Amino acid sequence: MVWFVMNPMSGTTTPAQKNKIKQIVSKLPESQLFFTEYVGHATEIAQRAVREGVSKVVAIGGDGTVNEVGKGLIDSNTALAIIPIGSGNGLARHLKIPLKIEKAIQFAVSQSAVLMDVCFLNDIPFFCTAGVGFDAEVAHEFAKQNSRGLKTYARMALKSFRTYKPEIFQINEEDKTVFAITFANATQYGNNAMISPKSKIDDGLIEMVILKPFPFGAAPIIGVRLFRGTLPNSRYIETQTGEIFNLKSDKNFLIHYDGEPHQLATNELKVKIKKQSLKVIGNV
Repeated sequence: MVWFVMNPMSGTTTPAQKNKIKQIVSKLPESQLFFTEYVGHATEIAQRAVREGVSKVVAIGGDGTVNEVGKGLIDSNTALAIIPIGSGNGLARHLKIPLKIEKAIQFAVSQSAVLMDVCFLNDIPFFCTAGVGFDAEVAHEFAKQNSRGLKTYARMALKSFRTYKPEIFQINEEDKTVFAITFANATQYGNNAMISPKSKIDDGLIEMVILKPFPFGAAPIIGVRLFRGTLPNSRYIETQTGEIFNLKSDKNFLIHYDGEPHQLATNELKVKIKKQSLKVIGNV
């Protein structure tokens, strides 16, 4: 049995494309389609699937929907599959899942599962990337917009860049002034923006990518490096690899996890990894 969980509000997909998904899924044997109705609903459906012994739950949406479904499947025998119709599709791109709807559905139902790591910001799981600083500010602004996609994200990034000030964080008891910190399980944010090109989702390690303060004139070069996969070569990048990172701030952390913004009620952050704790359909 395969369950499909669709977020009808996800990404930049048109109503016609979403109707196509409904039609294809309706013709598949031993499958059932669910529509999410509120935040957290996808997690509830995934948890129910585990209880009922469903073999796969297919998240139809963007990285936020994938996160909601995935968190309900951690440490279970039910595999996560993805039909990527979000604005970034970071995890799907890392897993080399087809971006065409028909091919993605075929891939989801026909491929076998592999094991991947799951990372946590305090108790919040993430599968692709998470972070604090500038990226969290942009995610917060992006979530307020009515339109999605790379153009909207770029516009919010430019707007935030004009006002954002680097912050001082204590990282493993060492004070650092940073522009942004990304914790990477996978290689990219989405849209092939390769924040951590060497990351692997099954190696038991987190890549902490620190973007140091940089002059305005360096921004275009950093952007080009991000999409070319050469960002680690920048003098403004520092990378550390580990299983646990501890951060402190002088204010409560604003974070993003898999692109979703969240305001924590604490100024302490523990980032950790749980090795090979999620079955997923994809190429690691």
